[in-house]
Amino acid sequence: MIRSTFSAISKFAQPTFTLQASTTYGVRYFGGDARLGEKEITERVVDVVSKYDKVAGKSVSPNSTFKELGLDSLDSADILVAVEEEFGIEIPDEEADKITSCLQTIDYIKKTPTAK
Repeated sequence: MIRSTFSAISKFAQPTFTLQASTTYGVRYFGGDARLGEKEITERVVDVVSKYDKVAGKSVSPNSTFKELGLDSLDSADILVAVEEEFGIEIPDEEADKITSCLQTIDYIKKTPTAK
C-alpha cells in the first residue's frame, strides 16, 4: 500500500525541464554533464603552480616547464598532487612521469572527463 502510494506521488513530483546547451565561464553544460573549458583549466593550473612555494615570485605561464621554474622531480610530483586535489582526479604514476610542464598538465586534464 505504501509503496503504491509513493509510486503514484513520485510520478507527479518529478521536475520537468528542457535541456539546452550553453557555455558559462568556460564550462559547457548539456544534460547535466559539465565539462571544464580550456580557459578555466589553464587558469587553475597556472594558479596552482604559481602558489607552489619554490615558484613564488616567478612568472608562470601555460608554456612554462617545471625545469624552467627551477623544479626537480619531487617538486613536480608535489605540484601534480596539488593539481589532483584541485580538479578531483587521480593521475596514474606512469602518466605523471610524462608531465613536465604546465601545458602537458593542461592537456592531461582536458582529456580527463572526471575533472571538476
